[in-house]
Amino acid sequence: MADIVAPNPYATVAELTAFWKAPDSSSRALVLLTLASNRLRLIGEDIGIDTDAKANTSPAYLATIQWVVMEATKRALLTPTDAAPANSIQQTAGPYSENIVFTNPSGDLWFKKSELTALSLYGKQKLGNISTTGEDIYS
Repeated sequence: MADIVAPNPYATVAELTAFWKAPDSSSRALVLLTLASNRLRLIGEDIGIDTDAKANTSPAYLATIQWVVMEATKRALLTPTDAAPANSIQQTAGPYSENIVFTNPSGDLWFKKSELTALSLYGKQKLGNISTTGEDIYS
């Protein structure tokens, strides 16, 4: 059985560092960059867009897809792996109040609608027709 080789991520850890900051774990950042890139490839495949081909022929598309991958990776990296995934935690002793504002509680990789729209990957879903009868009623 042949080994499957995953495509390269659209952005590197060095590009992520220049874009945002040096991640605490470059190996985790590389995994997240690869996963985000492959998710975009799959979204594109589902609607008939070859994101690799577009990225290879359009510098603007490549820069945009790199930005989207780095933003998704940044959101996932902002979730701590060794503490509560919260922006802020407030506690009071009496009358027993607690307020926690979560960032990305599960550390998911996700894309904003505006990011997918910038890549022409949002709003392009296709719907076929579904017949509930055995015959075509429009002919």
